[in-house]
Amino acid sequence: MNISVTPNFQINNKYKFPNQNQNKNNTTLPRYSNTLSKDTVSFTSTAKISDFVAQGVSNKMDRLQRIAITYLDVLESVATKLSADGVSFDRAYCELHPIKSPESYTSKVIRSGSFKVPDVIRATLYLKNPYDLSILNDKILPEMQKRGYILANTDIKHEELLKRGYLTPPGGNLATAKVYSIPDLDVRLEDMFNDENLSKLSPQLRYSIGKPQKSGYEDIQMRFVREFDKKKTPILHELIILFGPNYSNAKQIESEKVYGFLRLFDELNMKFSDKTLGSHSQKANRYISLIQQMFRGKVSEKLFLNAKNKDLYEISDEIPIIFSETDQKMFESYFSGLKDRLASCYKEKQAGMQASNTAKKQLQKELREDRSLLKKIQDNLQETINFFNYKNGLNETKS
Repeated sequence: MNISVTPNFQINNKYKFPNQNQNKNNTTLPRYSNTLSKDTVSFTSTAKISDFVAQGVSNKMDRLQRIAITYLDVLESVATKLSADGVSFDRAYCELHPIKSPESYTSKVIRSGSFKVPDVIRATLYLKNPYDLSILNDKILPEMQKRGYILANTDIKHEELLKRGYLTPPGGNLATAKVYSIPDLDVRLEDMFNDENLSKLSPQLRYSIGKPQKSGYEDIQMRFVREFDKKKTPILHELIILFGPNYSNAKQIESEKVYGFLRLFDELNMKFSDKTLGSHSQKANRYISLIQQMFRGKVSEKLFLNAKNKDLYEISDEIPIIFSETDQKMFESYFSGLKDRLASCYKEKQAGMQASNTAKKQLQKELREDRSLLKKIQDNLQETINFFNYKNGLNETKS
């Protein structure tokens, strides 16, 4: 469903989580007042949508506050009961951001093109050995169900099941449907897709083993709904299971220093949709991919590996994260090439459109915005390089 008009968000009060920094934790959530036939939309002006989503405030924030507190209470009780199984809970950490911030919410809507944001309420558990799926299946999920929280359902495409390694989709018949409804559980751990691990999961959960992220990040991700919530769209409660506090800290650093900047590429006005080999669009995509690979390989993967070694294997030795002079030159070269290709893509787009002053002005505006965004990404990633090099004694001053 394409929307080219300004959504009518209703304004109400701001949510303030107790015992938080008042300047940082005012949280707003938009509520779209019209019914959408689909939860995906195509934005004709991301700037306008962003403005309205950012200022939109849900009239249910007080209720969300109570629900979030109850959710943390439940998780704390589960962790206490299962402490002998290696389950632990950091209440102070989870209270920092129990409800998605307005900035993150807005970014999620813009990047996904959907008003469905499944992690409005979220929390984290630590599990010493998440590779033992029997703890999840036989203990954590049953304890949550005892307290009225059951796994929500989610839709997964047939091709995504194939990517995970499942040749036979739910129901047993190959490719009988394009989309399947399965429990909202994703075991994103390394080398888990095998008969031994599948056998540790209940039959309804045996399509839930996925793969780690491209960054090397591993976790178990799930979303609960309250069993008594009979609404058509009940509130989703996200739960992330990590190895431990070191991994959680690595996740935070990686988000702030790498992921938060790399995902800004998705917010460019120019989408580089031409995949023809040798085209300006294809080369621009390649430069973006090279930048992503550089920071995932030199930063993200090492951060997560070091943290996993500490939490799971109790190995304190760390792989250093360093950018050499050659890395710095390649970084600058990639962005230079990307900027050139961006300009060429806009020239091609202008040449192929009607000579309308309004259209040309809009195109020029989008080019300025994209150049500004690329500069922001490059500057922030440069600070990331300086941060880690300083940490390893390669820079005299910290940027």
